[in-house]
Amino acid sequence: MLGDDDISEGAAPRTRRRNKDLTVAELKAAATRQLVSEGLANLSVKPIIEKAGVSRGALFHHFPTKNHLIAAAFADLLDGAANDLHRLGHELRENRISIDEFVSGVRGVFCSEMFVGSMEIAIGIRVDAGLTELVRDSLEKWWASLARFWVETFDLPTMSKSEADQHWVMASNLLRGHAFSSSYSGSPNLPEPFCEAFKAMILTDAVVRSKDNITTPKK
Repeated sequence: MLGDDDISEGAAPRTRRRNKDLTVAELKAAATRQLVSEGLANLSVKPIIEKAGVSRGALFHHFPTKNHLIAAAFADLLDGAANDLHRLGHELRENRISIDEFVSGVRGVFCSEMFVGSMEIAIGIRVDAGLTELVRDSLEKWWASLARFWVETFDLPTMSKSEADQHWVMASNLLRGHAFSSSYSGSPNLPEPFCEAFKAMILTDAVVRSKDNITTPKK
């Protein structure tokens, strides 16, 4: 009977698949680091392939253009942020974290590399129609996931669906504004006052949904 380390007829394809997945993941991770540390305008292929430990040919085998790599890395950033938010919402509904821990965690997601990368992409798509098209689906998926995160986590019993939707848009805008200030301004980063103000402005009338009740509010 073959062991896990034995070479069988199907081993080579599986190994190639693992190698491909690893290469793609390393390229996207290296591109993300470059995007965040150097900015989109200064993003270069050479340090990416050096960091990932692959050849230029390997990069363009997996990604036809640099923009395709940037878009794939950006999609991973957004997916990671969305997963973190939904995890926080789930933990709050399960009473595994407090509302203070929830707000602090959500703030942390918005002030993470995701936001810096998002700002760089936002600048890039203003001047690059090709990049705009490549990130369109990822952005639409992110906005839908963000909206779902709020309504799955909280009920606003005194508001209609349209009012609740606008309320959560405002919540997201507040978080983005704070993230911009924290990331790009020279002002001190003051998470505690922001979290207290966010709770007062956004969550005063919000009710945490139970783990079995995450339906969208009725119109």
